[in-house]
Amino acid sequence: MSESWEQRARREAREMEAAIRSALARRQSDLELRAELESLARRPRFQSCPWLWGPALHVRDRVLFRPLILSWLVPVNVTASGKLFDPWKSEYAAALETWLSDADRADDVAVFRKLYGWKLQGLGKLQEAVWREDVTRRFRGAKTRGARHLELSKVEQPLLRLDEATALELDAVDPEAARPFIRQHLPFTQNTWSPSKKPLPMWGTYRERLFARGDTEQAWTVYRRLVSEETWRRDVMALTESVKAPDALVRELGEHHPEFAPTMAAHVFVELVEKRGRDVVPYVLENLRSVFPRWAGRTSIHGVKNAKALPELLELCRVRGWEDVWAAALRTSSTEETFDTEVRKLVKDADRDEPVARRRLLQVAGAGAEWNLPGLGFARVLPLKDATAVAMYERFPELMRGPFRMHVASGWHAAYPELVARALEQRDEELLDFIASRAATQFVPEHGADKRQKEWTRVLDALAEHYEKLPKEGGVFARRAANALGAVPAFSIWDFDRLLMRNRLTRLFFQRSDDFYLADPLAVRDLLEAPQIHVQALAFRLLGRDSPRARALAMLNLDLLQATLLRPLHRRTRHAAFDALANAALHDVEAARMLLPRMRDTFALPDKRYPKEALVELLAKVLTRWPELRGPSETPRVFSASTKEALS
Repeated sequence: MSESWEQRARREAREMEAAIRSALARRQSDLELRAELESLARRPRFQSCPWLWGPALHVRDRVLFRPLILSWLVPVNVTASGKLFDPWKSEYAAALETWLSDADRADDVAVFRKLYGWKLQGLGKLQEAVWREDVTRRFRGAKTRGARHLELSKVEQPLLRLDEATALELDAVDPEAARPFIRQHLPFTQNTWSPSKKPLPMWGTYRERLFARGDTEQAWTVYRRLVSEETWRRDVMALTESVKAPDALVRELGEHHPEFAPTMAAHVFVELVEKRGRDVVPYVLENLRSVFPRWAGRTSIHGVKNAKALPELLELCRVRGWEDVWAAALRTSSTEETFDTEVRKLVKDADRDEPVARRRLLQVAGAGAEWNLPGLGFARVLPLKDATAVAMYERFPELMRGPFRMHVASGWHAAYPELVARALEQRDEELLDFIASRAATQFVPEHGADKRQKEWTRVLDALAEHYEKLPKEGGVFARRAANALGAVPAFSIWDFDRLLMRNRLTRLFFQRSDDFYLADPLAVRDLLEAPQIHVQALAFRLLGRDSPRARALAMLNLDLLQATLLRPLHRRTRHAAFDALANAALHDVEAARMLLPRMRDTFALPDKRYPKEALVELLAKVLTRWPELRGPSETPRVFSASTKEALS
């Protein structure tokens, strides 16, 4: 009988504790011990025993073992029996306290911060109060500004918050040193998803100090973080009476706008517009992202509904003829249902006044909001329903091909079967290629009786049949397929093998058309320049084939292929790229001459997963084919006996 997960956890904990104790007890050098512990760290439960190996390593050599400690010190503690415990309240407490004190005396900020946070974790609800006392004591005890910065760095705990009393004490000692620390640890009175039931005090005394010495930036930062919705509403409405100049009013409103989106933002915007008209439009446009759909409950069909007072804001803008505010609010803050309804009305209104309808449609098209992270970004684009998309395509086909095509990007929400049928009837190549670029990345739902599954099957079959019927002569199919694949967004394919099994159009583009792509040089180059890595891998595979055509195209695209030596790629993709490079380098000496310096430079890459054995093979093939390109260290030397020795 196999062991349960609880039994396995206990066994792994026992085995790890025994292995660590054995390693620490064995007579060996510090380097040997570090190597053994690094090997143990790759096994389960090593992180659960820092109370065992941490103090011992610190005593042996705190400098040598510091990287290991910082990498694996996590405040999760498990005994040999698999039970959680607090080592700071056990027999190991003395050793841990000594370690903490030594890190403090040595001003080792990184180690002290980890140990200090680990110790605080065991205090439960008291940890914030204890932390505030420690912050105040250490800050007061430091003699210089540099020492104060150092002490604050040691006790930095991102999840803990200050209160006004602590902030006032820090500010009284050294306002300049305390300023960034106080800002970073301001409490959260509310947030977008879980508003606080009890608003926090405004820190009035601290803000008075800030205003008195002219630090208005910090004062308004505190206000925006701590202000309650009712206080904010009351303050901004008072501004409409006291501030007459429009520019000054917009500036004051911006300073007062809460850091977290208030749930009553749309209601306040309506009141501001009714009271000051166009004077507040710049402020409203800048902060429309504070208004967004809210959860409508489990009984709702669509799951979300418009924010409170958003319909009133849209109607107010419509009555006053403020198309800019109306369009921005609709695109940024409305639900999918509201957006689709308004677009459908505009299409119908084109019968009365086509120029106005066209202008308003252009204003509501596009992304409503964006969230950008390092190396990753998201955009909120409200989709249209199939019927609305068909109506727009019949009346404004150029808008559907242009700014509105992002609103019909097929996905899990819709397949757009009727729009695809209309585009096929009109032989609209531009729109069909865009839709195909999205459809080729979609999994067909598995449930055969599901309506969405039937729609997706219908769309994929129609698109696949359309592309299959395109003439293969003259590069017609290759050009159209490359256009579609070139528009596939980066990072839109996650399970490529499963996608090939489930999507007929994907199989046509990626598996069944290799010879047709090779017939068109421009199509192959488009594939190489595509943003989606699986499309690039298709081009590598094509250019690595054993055929004269593939070799000729590989040499033509050498400027793009050479970059694959240094750019990050998965192992399988890099092997395909090596095959394409080999096709170019083994059949043209000038191509080999260009690639050889880059191949040699690649050996200096620190990536341990780089298949350098395959690179050695590629380099050997090139030097064997073109011996005149060998360097001094690459020329083979054969040592033989002298002539006299050979004759004797």
